[in-house]
Amino acid sequence: MENNESLLREWIDKAEAYCARAEHCAADVRRKMVQWNVESDYTDRIIEALYERGFLDDDRYCEAYVHDKVAYQKWGRLKIQAGLRALQLPNGVISKALDNIEENIYMDNLRTLAHQRRADSEEKRLRFLLQRGFTYDEIKRATKD
Repeated sequence: MENNESLLREWIDKAEAYCARAEHCAADVRRKMVQWNVESDYTDRIIEALYERGFLDDDRYCEAYVHDKVAYQKWGRLKIQAGLRALQLPNGVISKALDNIEENIYMDNLRTLAHQRRADSEEKRLRFLLQRGFTYDEIKRATKD
């Protein structure tokens, strides 16, 4: 029994170190534990410990994810939302993070992407922007002349 507890403690320490290096969500940690060959019996206990100790926080993760995708990849809300849902994060947390997007930066990103694709046909530019996660209404509002 003591051996199991010491092994669990080792895995928790390793997972904490992983989470301390960068912001991660539970799905990231689960994937990492599969790579580390952690026994599935320990997985939920490790995740629970990470939440209790503040190494995992869905709100914090979503805020960071949204910020980075808007600032660096210039993704639209729909693509960001799909990415967060794929990580099985709660819809309420996702919505809250998406609501905090600064609208002026978001629309500037959209205008910049649209301007970069101005040489493309209207259809091709529209398809590109839709694939980036922007809605049709957002695109029309940003590209109206």
